[in-house]
Amino acid sequence: MTVEFRYAGRGDYPGISRFLDTYWAKDHAYVRLPQLFEWTFGREHLWQHDGYSFALAADKGEIVGILGGIPYVFNCLGSTSLGVWTVNYMVRPDYRRGATALRLLDMFRRSFSATVSFGNNTEIVPLYRALRARLLMDMPRHFTVLPNAVGRMVNLLQLTYPDWSSQRAEELAHAFSRIDVPQTSVPSSNTLPATWDTHDWSCLAPRMIGAVRDLNYLTWRYSAHPCFQYRFLTAPEGDRTGLVVWRLETIRRDTPQGLVEVDRIGRLVEFLPASRDNAEVLLSLFWRALTEADAIGADYYNYHGESRMWLLDLGFPATNSHPDGQAIPSRFQPLESKGGRILSTIFVPASVPLCSDDPQCNWYWSKSDSDQDRPN
Repeated sequence: MTVEFRYAGRGDYPGISRFLDTYWAKDHAYVRLPQLFEWTFGREHLWQHDGYSFALAADKGEIVGILGGIPYVFNCLGSTSLGVWTVNYMVRPDYRRGATALRLLDMFRRSFSATVSFGNNTEIVPLYRALRARLLMDMPRHFTVLPNAVGRMVNLLQLTYPDWSSQRAEELAHAFSRIDVPQTSVPSSNTLPATWDTHDWSCLAPRMIGAVRDLNYLTWRYSAHPCFQYRFLTAPEGDRTGLVVWRLETIRRDTPQGLVEVDRIGRLVEFLPASRDNAEVLLSLFWRALTEADAIGADYYNYHGESRMWLLDLGFPATNSHPDGQAIPSRFQPLESKGGRILSTIFVPASVPLCSDDPQCNWYWSKSDSDQDRPN
C-alpha cells in the first residue's frame, strides 16, 4: 500500500461524496446537499491552498481516508490566529493499521494554532488521548419550556420514551417550564448593526476565547447559510448592542408511513449580551419570538461562564440541574432518544486557558461552531 496525502481539489467532490455515503453515513447531508459542502469547505479567504479545506488519503487514486477542516479566525482574549474545526474523520477499515489517521490529522494541526474536533465519535478518542489533546466530555446545555406548553412537552417526552410513566414525563416538563413571558419596552431590531465590529465585538473579544464573532463570521455563518434560515434579535444599550441568533426547527418522528411533524422548538445559537441587564432584555425578546412562532420552548449549548450564569439567573435552566435532564432529546430530525451530550477535543498552545463548565470559563463556543448545527 502506497498511500498519498493531499488536499481536495474542486473536482474531488464526487469521490468524497461516495466515500461519505459508503463509510460515514448513508445519504449524509454533504452527499444530499452539495451546496452545503461547498459553503462549509470552500472558504477560500481562510484557506491557503487551492480547492477545498478537506484532507484526503488515497491509494492508486482511490480515497481511503478523509478529514474535513473548517478554517476560522481564532480569538484568545483579544489576540487572533488561524484555527480549524476538524470534521468527518474516517479511514477505511482495511487502512486503519499504520499512520494514515495520524497523517490526516497532521495536515491540519501543522497549519493552525487551534485545532478543535467538536462532536467526536468515541472510537477516535484513544488517538486524541495518546496525542494529549484536551478532552471535553460534555457541553453545557440549557433548556426551557414555554408557558402553556407543558402538555406538549409531556407528549414529546412520551413519544421519545414510550416506557416512561406520565408522572415522570410531567415532572421533567414542569421542572423546565417558565411561569410567564416577561415584556420589555426596549426597541429591538432583526438586523446586525453596522457598528458591531467597532462597538461590540471589540469589547467582547478581550474577554473571550473561541471563533471570532465579527460581522464577517456572523454573515457567513448565518445570513449566508445555504440550508437554514436563522433569525437575528438585537437590543441596544447605550452605544452597545446585544445579539441573539436562533432558528425555528420542526420536530419530526419516524413512523412506518414516513416522517410526521410533532412540534416546533427554538434552537438558540448565539447569545452575546452587552451586560446582565441587556441579557434580560434579549431573553424577553427571545421568549416573545418563540411564543409568536408557537414553539414548545428552546435549547442552547455553550461553555461561556459569565453568560451562562446570567441565563441561569434569568430562568433558562441547565439540563444537568435535574436527574432526568440529560434525557431531554436534542435530535429532532427525526426525534431520537439520544440525549444532548457532546464529546470534543482541543489542540491549543499550553498558554490558552482551559475550556470547562466552570462559571469563570472564557471560552465562547456554541452548538453552531464547526458543522454541528446543520441538516442531519
